[in-house]
Amino acid sequence: MVYLQSFFSEPRATPYSVARWQPRGYRYPELRVLAPLLPDGRPIKRVSPDKYLDLYAGALASRWQDVKKTVSWLKKVDAALCCWCNPERQKGYEKLFCHTILIGFLLEEAGVPVVYLDGREKPVWDEADRARFLKILRAEVLKRQ
Repeated sequence: MVYLQSFFSEPRATPYSVARWQPRGYRYPELRVLAPLLPDGRPIKRVSPDKYLDLYAGALASRWQDVKKTVSWLKKVDAALCCWCNPERQKGYEKLFCHTILIGFLLEEAGVPVVYLDGREKPVWDEADRARFLKILRAEVLKRQ
């Protein structure tokens, strides 16, 4: 089981950071392969949810072999994947806008049970966006093979 949650709530399982950096005092093991970083290492930031979805799919595709290994490992463990995002920190959107939601879409597609917490249960992206994200990711992976 994978729990997608904020650093600022009690971890439901062994915590791992999937953020670009961690809050002061946190030392969770990092799953950098899932962090919202472009292929060149720059952060994905200051873009619309639609553009973010496109960029994150491309970023994951650029490191697909490592992403695939991480997803396979997550099938075997209970983990809390933590990021900064929560509704209190994110005033600009009515629904939560966090890359961990996109991670959840990927994990569910791979058969991993996922629990969305700390606002992630009401994402900015809908089912059509989920399908688009997975389609872009598949196309980008194929293009790079």
